[in-house]
Amino acid sequence: MKHSFILTMAAALTASCAGGGRQTYFRDLQADSAIATATPRDIALRPGDKLTVIVNSRDRNLADLFNLTGTGTGHDTGAETTSLVPNTQKYTLDNNGNIDFPVVGTLHVGGISRDSVAKLIKRQLVDRRLLTDAVVNVELANLCVSVLGEVRRPGRVVIDRDRFTIIDALSVAGDLTTNGDRSCILVVRQEGNVRKAYTIDLRSAANLYSSPAYYLSQGDMIYVKPYRAGRGK
Repeated sequence: MKHSFILTMAAALTASCAGGGRQTYFRDLQADSAIATATPRDIALRPGDKLTVIVNSRDRNLADLFNLTGTGTGHDTGAETTSLVPNTQKYTLDNNGNIDFPVVGTLHVGGISRDSVAKLIKRQLVDRRLLTDAVVNVELANLCVSVLGEVRRPGRVVIDRDRFTIIDALSVAGDLTTNGDRSCILVVRQEGNVRKAYTIDLRSAANLYSSPAYYLSQGDMIYVKPYRAGRGK
């Protein structure tokens, strides 16, 4: 149904997209150009997202009290085994954006970045004098976007950094095919209870870098339409 929604939105937006999909990228970008860009935006965690948390200290035994380890899923946090770190489990944000952290208890991490989660946990450990020299490492787990249509390797693309752009996603997908319409890339995003569609013209650096969809969010769906011969140049 998600794919059908993308195709429907693509058809509806065809008339609003510029023609000439086979032109080069960033045709308005020249040497020493100054292009306005969207405000940099880190991935913000949502209910259902997964992350790993590793706490380190000079006292390894004490630090281990705050690390989820094991081979099963016997925790109320929704933790499950991950291969990123041997015997380390992932936290899953509940419907309220919370995780249940060992010893500390419930922490609200929804709506903040990976780095902010690490700082929050470290502050809790230090302020409560649970681990005064804590070093906290937080990594995103299983967050992805979907890339469909005229790209060389369509499918799910894993988000591997805090600021993940549409250029990152299309690069992992092998770039557009020769039949991909560069003038009208569709990005569909869940925002609250609605899905919002954005279009990006890769021929225009100004359009690309200023778009609200330049920085992607987890769950975004990117659709590259086929180029149609006879459209305007």
